[in-house]
Amino acid sequence: MSDHINLVTRFITDFLGKGDERAGEDTLARGVQAITGLKPSGPIDGLDEYKAIIAGFVAAFPAAEPLQIVDPFESADGTRVVTRFQSRQRHDKPYFGIEPTGRVILFDETHVTRVADGRIVENIVSATNLEFEMLMAPVLAPLILK
Repeated sequence: MSDHINLVTRFITDFLGKGDERAGEDTLARGVQAITGLKPSGPIDGLDEYKAIIAGFVAAFPAAEPLQIVDPFESADGTRVVTRFQSRQRHDKPYFGIEPTGRVILFDETHVTRVADGRIVENIVSATNLEFEMLMAPVLAPLILK
């Protein structure tokens, strides 16, 4: 695997999957921007905000099974890595005001990351997380569809 695929694999497996802040610090640029439903009001701006959002998410939805990388590949110019992964996480604590359900939810996501100077500078998330989206719809829909 390429250095960029290894970098993104650590970011996804350890930072997103486990909430390991050190992995975030080692893989993300300080000024990283991310487009994700975990911040419905707009892009995540910077490492500190990303760490706070992921910490809150992982606390509310800890891993029920280890995250599985399905398909990573690198763009021809070497600046982007696209990775599809699946994880199953249990809704154990309130999130966006939705009380815990105890449900194990499948997250099936594709992340398009842009790498520069050995760090991830951009992460765009595309997801098929229907159960999560329906669970969160009462609070997220008004934030998104205002």
